[in-house]
Amino acid sequence: MPSAEDAVYLNYVVQGFGVFLGVIAGTAVTLLVQYLIQYKDIQQQTKNLKFELELNVGKIDAWLDELGKYRNAVNGDALHNYFGYFDLSRTVSNTTSTMFISGRLYKKLTHDQIGQLQAVFSTLSFNGERYMNEQVTTRIRMFNACRAENRMDYWTTTGKSEVVRDINFWEQKLTAHREEMKNINQGLT
Repeated sequence: MPSAEDAVYLNYVVQGFGVFLGVIAGTAVTLLVQYLIQYKDIQQQTKNLKFELELNVGKIDAWLDELGKYRNAVNGDALHNYFGYFDLSRTVSNTTSTMFISGRLYKKLTHDQIGQLQAVFSTLSFNGERYMNEQVTTRIRMFNACRAENRMDYWTTTGKSEVVRDINFWEQKLTAHREEMKNINQGLT
């Protein structure tokens, strides 16, 4: 029969072991909960990224439509009636930026895809917007000067082809960006 001291000692050992098991279980539960929260956060960020890419593809479609209106105004020698604006900086890239900063974007995309997104958002930026709209404004001024000075022959032979070249450039660039974003979006899981 164990003595009273042995019983107290055994009680302390059992209590200590119980505390130890409680700490281990608490740590395991905490780690599991953190993992599940992080997993859900990554899944939500991926959904948000897909949404942003889809939204930006829609914006590019609208800009391509606007380029069509611009082209029609040029071809119809009615550029003085064109008042379109290309708000390229209105793209949504909050999730892309957040995932880039946290490093999660590297887990979801290849090097090439990240490079493509950087090129896309370089164009679809405030500087890209300013450049494109200044180009349009300059071409409209040139057209208006030709009209005012009765030099429509210069417009027809030189000016118009320059504007069409600009439009072709922007159509190709925006179309390529749209396809890149669509392809990236399709590959996200």
